[in-house]
Amino acid sequence: MYAVKPGRKLSIDELTLKVLKDSKRPMTTYEIAKKLGISWSTANIHCHKLKAEGKLISKEEPARLGVGKRVLWWLGSDEE
Repeated sequence: MYAVKPGRKLSIDELTLKVLKDSKRPMTTYEIAKKLGISWSTANIHCHKLKAEGKLISKEEPARLGVGKRVLWWLGSDEE
């Protein structure tokens, strides 16, 4: 989980961008949620918000197991 420096509180959006910047590869919503210690739905909402702002790019692909899909997220060109 990402630790925030004492006295400085980062928003979920800032932490999401930091996690993705530190990652060497795109991450799923689930992976982001686990790194930040938040629920999947909270991570999903913030990732979609950041995508609407042009800060993230996403790609849907079939889930590895079961039915459904997973979304991969990475930084938009402005954030790299």
